[in-house]
This record gives sequence, C-alpha cells and structure tokens, in this order.
Amino acid sequence: MKNSLDVKLLEELSNLEYYIVKAPVGSKDFWKEWQEKFSRVSMARIATKKLIKSDKIDYEEMMRYRSNLSIYEEVLQYLDTLKRLALQVRGCYSQDFEFDDEDIDLDI
Repeated sequence: MKNSLDVKLLEELSNLEYYIVKAPVGSKDFWKEWQEKFSRVSMARIATKKLIKSDKIDYEEMMRYRSNLSIYEEVLQYLDTLKRLALQVRGCYSQDFEFDDEDIDLDI
C-alpha cells in the first residue's frame, strides 16, 4: 500500500513539475520563466472554467476539472509567493512584519 502511495505521489509531483520556476530568483531569466508559468496556469484555469460551464462534459469529468481548478489556484499562490520574494530581493516590495514574543530570540 505504501509503495502504491509513493508512486502516486511521484506521479502528482511529475505532473506539477512543469510549474516549478527553476531560474534563481535574482536572475534575469527568472521573470521570463515566471511569466511563462503564470500565463500557462492562468490560461489553463480559464479554459477549465469554460469547460465546466459548457454542456459538453459529464458529471465525473466536471468533478475532475473542478479539482484541477483547485490545483491551479494553489499553483498561482506558489507563483505569487515567488513573485513577492523576487520583488523583495530587488527591493521593490516591502511588507510589514509583526513579531510575536516566540519569534524574538531573547538570548542576545
């Protein structure tokens, strides 16, 4: 059973590997690759929504496409996180952080 789950996990990772931005965040190739991935997942999301709204698919297919929509949303969150990180590296984006007592090392 465990091997079966491991194989399924590897298959899922393989399916998502396309969306991994491999260029280093600070490199000039990052934005080109990021835009390519972002455009691809955005268009896939739009196409999926269009298919779901059409009468051309049965219930099982519709449920599978709805599941894909959820995955696309998570990929977009990943890409957004990378974008914010890249902008922070360039000094173009700042976010105010609030530290809790647990985050502060008092043993200075």
